[in-house]
Amino acid sequence: MPMKVMCFLCSLMLIPCILFAQANVSESEVAIPMINIHAGFHLPGGDMLDRFGPSSSLGIGFQMKKPSNFYWGFDIMAISGSDVKEDNILDIITADSIDIIDSDGHTASIRFWERGVQTQIFVGNIFSLFGPNPNSGVFIQGGLGFLYHQIRIEDIGNNSPQINNEMLKGYDRLCMGVSTSQFIGYRHFSDNQKINFFLGIEFIQAYTEDVRLYDYNTQSNYKDKRIDLLTGIKFGWTFPLYKKSDNKYYYY
Repeated sequence: MPMKVMCFLCSLMLIPCILFAQANVSESEVAIPMINIHAGFHLPGGDMLDRFGPSSSLGIGFQMKKPSNFYWGFDIMAISGSDVKEDNILDIITADSIDIIDSDGHTASIRFWERGVQTQIFVGNIFSLFGPNPNSGVFIQGGLGFLYHQIRIEDIGNNSPQINNEMLKGYDRLCMGVSTSQFIGYRHFSDNQKINFFLGIEFIQAYTEDVRLYDYNTQSNYKDKRIDLLTGIKFGWTFPLYKKSDNKYYYY
């Protein structure tokens, strides 16, 4: 049953690529289905500021722009960073020492990373105030989705039984919840169909809570609800899914 659902959803994504009529992107507003690949850099705020520093992101998504320049879409974005401020999460293991001793009696090499994922659906509109054609210009976008983040604890050598895969769940501070986002920037479609991109400022608010329920380090239950904020810049490269003939776009 899940395979049938996946095939059905994939076929729906292909419909905009099949039902096209002809128009010239340089002369009129046209419908353009597209794939976006994007990267970003974000600064934390709210409760996330106490846990992490700056982070980077990499994502992919689908977007459908209508002839009216209104658009909708969905995407998924991976979040990663190396600045983890809560580096005391293993204090109960180290006790009076600052080191963890592995099964061979050596000092273990432990690293902490920020890891997370955000997925969302979004809507927006392009305002052709400037740009090479009516399909380009300033855009404003809003989204609703889901976000999770955690501290990834990496044991170099994987030789410390105190933090095996099952035990890590009590230390990783996994949080998840509903997210909202706002994005303002510039969207560009070139007349020659070769240079298509967007660039802008993104704001993300995530209303999360700890899902592990019990913290091994403090030996207490998690109770806090969090407001995690991210603010940053994002650049994306766009691959329009139009059929091409005589240097023209096609739309339905």
